[in-house]
Order: sequence, then structure tokens, then C-alpha cells
Amino acid sequence: QQLASQRPQAPAAVDGSADWLDRARAYLDAGNATAAQRAAREATTQRGNDHGAWAVRAHASFLLGQAADAEFEFAEAIRLEPATVEYHQDLGEVYGMQEKWTQALREFQAALRLSPGNPVARTSIAQVYLANERSREALKLMESVVAEHPDNEVFRFYLAAALDGAARESLTQLRDDSVLATSVAQVALLTEHADRIAALRLKDPEVRESIADLRGLAANATEMMWVHSANLRMYIGTFVVLVGIAICGLGSGQADGVLMGLFLFVPAACLVAYAYTQRHRKPRYEHARRIFAGDVVRPGI
Repeated sequence: QQLASQRPQAPAAVDGSADWLDRARAYLDAGNATAAQRAAREATTQRGNDHGAWAVRAHASFLLGQAADAEFEFAEAIRLEPATVEYHQDLGEVYGMQEKWTQALREFQAALRLSPGNPVARTSIAQVYLANERSREALKLMESVVAEHPDNEVFRFYLAAALDGAARESLTQLRDDSVLATSVAQVALLTEHADRIAALRLKDPEVRESIADLRGLAANATEMMWVHSANLRMYIGTFVVLVGIAICGLGSGQADGVLMGLFLFVPAACLVAYAYTQRHRKPRYEHARRIFAGDVVRPGI
């Protein structure tokens, strides 16, 4: 709506349809999409080659959620005036509402060809990428858009969405469609992107939730946990032998025997404890990498 208010108005028709077109625009400005649609239909009936009338009619249909009608009406406006950037942009939005991503991308790219560097068209293309798990491509686009328009909150919002999407797409995906971190690189990316989103200073609740969620994933992945050992009997047996040596030394009654027993027991016991800890107390992401190895459908980075 903010972008639409900045668009130039199409020229009015020169015959009687001008009154209906003016009424349709007035109804749209007043937020009455139903009346706007009816007035625009009268305008297109009287003058079917008025691209402005078709565009207003399409806008009304779009606001009423009548995507199929809006698709046809914007297509008519483009047929009559193919060089208007906004018509391609709007038709792309209609396709996007119906999740017709290939057609939406085609129209956004057409708008970009007519207006090279157009930040709205580039952002719309990024939205298509985000909807189709192409977040890294979306991220490159939005980084360039925000670099050129750093004060635009809408563009910063979609940069945040691209950062969130790229971080999640880097994770390991399992057969049940869940994702989790299984590497140091994934944890680092979660943290980095959460910090970058926070630096955008957006107040949107969805953005704050994204930051908390990414940081939560990173914190959960790095939580230390004990992993079951298949060699537990070996560790227990080694410790028992060391305890036996210490007891023998202490029970010898001789100073040399006592010292030798302690000398052998203390460092050896510490070494066994250290080895067990290093091998079996690991971050959760290492544990996950091992136990979910057979369920991975996308390894991530």
C-alpha cells in the first residue's frame, strides 16, 4: 500500500468511461474494494482498451481475494501497456498469492528489466527465492538492496528473513523434516545470523522471535551431554586394577610401597577419567550427528 501510493496515476479515459474510472479510484482510496470493482467493470465495459481501468479493476479484485480475476485483469492491462513496471510487479504479486512461483518470478524479472536496479522488484524476487528454499540467493539480493537503501525498514525486514532462511537451510534436515545443527560451522552460522538480524534493529515481533529461535538452536546444539560408552566395562576394569594397585601399595606397610601405590594410582586414575570425559562428554551437535546419521536427507554445511 505504501508503494502503491507513490505510483503515478494512469491517464484518464477521454470518453464517458472517465467518470466510472474516477469513481473506481475514489472507492479504492476510501478502502471500498467492492464498489471500486463494480465501477471499474463499468469503465472497462465502456472502454475496453483503457489499461488504467483494467489496472484499477485488478487492484480491487486482488484486495477482495479474487486472484483468478485479478490475474486476468492485470494481464489485460499489460497487454494494452506492456512497458508499465507496476503492472508486471502487481501481476507477480497475484501469482505469488496463488503460489505460482514460476509465473511470479517471470513477472518480477520483467519489472526489473523495465526498471534496472528497482529495489522493489529485487525484493520481490528475493521473496520468491525464500518461498522455494533458495535463501542464499535471496540473501545476496537483499544485502545489495539494503546496502543501497539502509533506512528502508521493509527492505531490512526481508534481509532479516533471508538471514533467518539461510541459517536454517544450512542445518541438517532429517526424514521427518526437522532440522538441527550437527557441526561447528552450522552453530557458528546460527549465531552469526542471529547477531546480524539483531543489528538491523527491527521492532517486528516476528523478527524478535527469529533471533530468539536461532540463538536457542545454537545454545541447544552446544549444550554438553554425556554419551553412552560401548567400552564402559573396560573403563571400570581399568579403574578397579588401579584401585587394587593402590591398595597393595598402601597395605605393604612400607613407605616406598605406599608412595609407589599413590604415584601409580593418582595420575593413572586422572588419565582414565580425562580420556572418558573427552570421549563421552560432547556437545549435543556431535551426539546428534552420530545418532541421526541414518536419517539425514540433507546434510547442510
